[in-house]
Amino acid sequence: MADELALFWVHTTSVRTYEGSGPFGETYADPVDVPCFIDNTRKLVRDQTGREVTSEATITGPVTKAAHFTPESLVTIDGNERTVLTVATHYSGSLDLPDHFEVTTT
Repeated sequence: MADELALFWVHTTSVRTYEGSGPFGETYADPVDVPCFIDNTRKLVRDQTGREVTSEATITGPVTKAAHFTPESLVTIDGNERTVLTVATHYSGSLDLPDHFEVTTT
């Protein structure tokens, strides 16, 4: 099935998926470029622990790329590396609307 929202993915971000912490510090997957739409609007969100934090950008993209984004992953926006705060995957189910993901970052 074609991505019905592909027309809106006018930006690209690079994401390094967080893989965990080990004896040598944090580990991340190799970077992957993801087509998306980036909204640089500041807003208050709750992170995965429920703490209120300020998000500096929201990334929306194709649901097929959602697995690359997990909390603590690193994304590059306009040459600046940012940390993923929240991840939401939106499936429409029987409504047959376009599916997508939404990520907030520092």
